Amino acid sequence: MKPLGTVDSSFLLIENRTMPMHTGGLLLFSYPEGAHEEWLHEAFTANDDPDTVQYPFNQKLAWPLRRLGLPHWVTDHDLDTHYHVRHSALPKPGRYREMFSLVSRLHSTRLHRDRPLWEAHVIEGVEDNRFALYVKTHHSMIDGVGAMRMLRACLSADPNERDMPAPWNTPRARPESNGSATSGNVIAAATGALGGVLKFASAVRDRGEHGMMAPFQTPLTMLNRRVTGSRRFVAQSWSLPRIKKVAKTLNATVNDIVLAMSGGALRRYLIDQGALPDQPLTAMTPVSFRAADAEVEGNSFSVMFATLATEIGDPLDRLRAIQNSMGEAKRVFKSMNSAAIPIFTSIIALPIVLPHLLRLSGRTRPTFNVTVSNVPGPREKLYWNGAPLEGMYPLSIVTQGQALNITVTSVADSLDFGIIACRRSVPSAQRLIDHLEEALVELEQSASTI
Repeated sequence: MKPLGTVDSSFLLIENRTMPMHTGGLLLFSYPEGAHEEWLHEAFTANDDPDTVQYPFNQKLAWPLRRLGLPHWVTDHDLDTHYHVRHSALPKPGRYREMFSLVSRLHSTRLHRDRPLWEAHVIEGVEDNRFALYVKTHHSMIDGVGAMRMLRACLSADPNERDMPAPWNTPRARPESNGSATSGNVIAAATGALGGVLKFASAVRDRGEHGMMAPFQTPLTMLNRRVTGSRRFVAQSWSLPRIKKVAKTLNATVNDIVLAMSGGALRRYLIDQGALPDQPLTAMTPVSFRAADAEVEGNSFSVMFATLATEIGDPLDRLRAIQNSMGEAKRVFKSMNSAAIPIFTSIIALPIVLPHLLRLSGRTRPTFNVTVSNVPGPREKLYWNGAPLEGMYPLSIVTQGQALNITVTSVADSLDFGIIACRRSVPSAQRLIDHLEEALVELEQSASTI
């Protein structure tokens, strides 16, 4: 029996019918050469045995009274793989449009609290001789970086490797606990976190036009309405070498370019909707502090707030404003060690979580306007039982007051964008894909003049 951490528990507390707290991933594969008609069915049927399901996929929630009724993870001895692993087939011609529509519906439904908090959906009939695997896990169970490591563990760089288990059956090492923290370590971590909070407050107070951003320093936009439980998912891949070339020329990072593309796309989208505010939009950007050898389950991330400079028309000026804002946030984080960051996060995240607990989100000024997250992925070409991985599209969370989430991950030479939105509050969300390309083209044009 393992207790959930404070951040993990918060995802359970704020969840409701209109705000499911799970994340997901859509893995797109081509069939391996020579695969027969029953190959896909046989590959996943081989993973049916519930006794082979690995931690943390074999854990469910318990609320023991002897432990003050707080949530804990316990092993589910009655796990039913046929409930958790489901099969779907797209109608012909199996376009990505139909696949995204199916995944939108699957991502809209909550996970059952009486069972392990995950589902997997095998999707057949995708055009160009492909299939997909959509996996969703509750955010209390695992964060984005942890999920990426789990998915990477079930894949191989060897196209000839066979008899590979599914993600939920892949064994993984669980490092030994290093024991309880000493009082001296706790005091040092708390002191470091307090120092970080003071530097954060100082940077916000002394910031220029596009410096350190803080919660509630945001305009109220159409993206910050109340949401329904219905979701719209769209996705697209971009060439990573193309983006790296622009980043190098403009003296920026890939993450800077991702934020600039997002800012440019949102500017165009809001102009089309007649809803661009005079103030810049603020993005909340999760930052992982998970150690390389840490357990994959649970949450090990903090958050930064950065301007998207959506009021600036010139793409290069917008990029520089974003870089300045992110630079201020990075300096605060560099002043703290890994032990202080979780305490700092609990303090900084309070304005985000509290409105949800009080059911005020979407009724007051938003803490931020949109989430833009960049989760590093594998750098090499990967396969599952000889099936080449063609795309890995992330799906994150929409909340009351934040009706749009943009999450990006890299796979080999591709940067895969996954956009999840409330279907009602963000109409025609698919147009953001075109606007992201237009924003990148603008940055390429700016780079060509340097």
